[in-house]
Amino acid sequence: MMYMHHESLSGSPCACTSLRKATRTLDRLYDAALAPHGVTTTQFALMRNIERAGAIVLNQLATLLVMDRTSLYRTIRTIEEAGWVSIADGPGKARLAQITPEGQAMLRLAEPDWEDLQAQIHGRLGEDGWARLMEMSGAIINLGREARA
Repeated sequence: MMYMHHESLSGSPCACTSLRKATRTLDRLYDAALAPHGVTTTQFALMRNIERAGAIVLNQLATLLVMDRTSLYRTIRTIEEAGWVSIADGPGKARLAQITPEGQAMLRLAEPDWEDLQAQIHGRLGEDGWARLMEMSGAIINLGREARA
């Protein structure tokens, strides 16, 4: 891993603190939008990714969402108990997640509220701001993946 020397940034805001504040704010906004459907932002994201995959090994899902396995398993257990996903034995010792018809129905009901908030955020940031946010988020995620490699 290579780090480039920069002038002192000690007077600059901490990137981690700034992003955490923004993330907590977004979590609260999305949680409020999804609350009428009995689902949190994290649960909703897991279910959408499981649905897109058709069926996915839990370790692959954790990697895809940049989640530690403990947090993933805790969240999966909650949505499995709600009947929104099913967990079955997969290849080897792997566990496989799949969306249930009840989970699909809940997602269809919650998606308009998610899309409304998504549109509000997009509108506030504008097209260029949205594109920069997606680009910067991807760059930070890749930085983390490179650090683990």
